[in-house]
Amino acid sequence: MPSRRRYVVPGEMPEKIKRLFLIFKDAVQREQEAQATYQQAAELCQDEELKRLLEGFYRDEVRHEKALIQRYNRLRDTYGVQDE
Repeated sequence: MPSRRRYVVPGEMPEKIKRLFLIFKDAVQREQEAQATYQQAAELCQDEELKRLLEGFYRDEVRHEKALIQRYNRLRDTYGVQDE
């Protein structure tokens, strides 16, 4: 069972938990970068089929970001982590 101790990232949190939080934060950032890439590509694209595909990729990345944030928040609540 997870500890109910309050941690402050990165503070004295156990190394595995700290790494997990940092991985989640990095993953959210990467999803946001992918969104920007697909959005820029779609704006430049003249081929309508390719543009729709890129817009679909963008929407996928938005969904991924939301799911990661939800999981991150659940993990944060489980371990009582207060964001820095």
